[in-house]
Amino acid sequence: MISQSSSVVFEVVDGRAVLVDPSGSELITLNPVGSMIWDALAEPTDVDAIADRLLPEFEDVTHEQLHGDIVAFVEELNELGLLATEADA
Repeated sequence: MISQSSSVVFEVVDGRAVLVDPSGSELITLNPVGSMIWDALAEPTDVDAIADRLLPEFEDVTHEQLHGDIVAFVEELNELGLLATEADA
C-alpha cells in the first residue's frame, strides 16, 4: 500500500497539485493527471485501485496502459521521497 507522505506540504491550484518535498528544497507542480493520481493517494491504496478509479476518466486508454503510466509516475514520486509505504508505518 502507498499513500502521500505526511511530510509533504501541498496545495491544489487550478486543478494542479503543487508539492514541496520533505526537505523543503524542491517545488513540484503536477499536471492534471498527476494531480488526479496524487489525490487518489490521499488514503493508502495500490496502483491497481488507482487505475480502476481513474480509467473511466480516459477514453481510448486501456487499463494496462493506464496501469503502466501510474507505476512510472508512482516510482518518480517515491524516488523524490513524496510517498509513504506500508513498510514506513
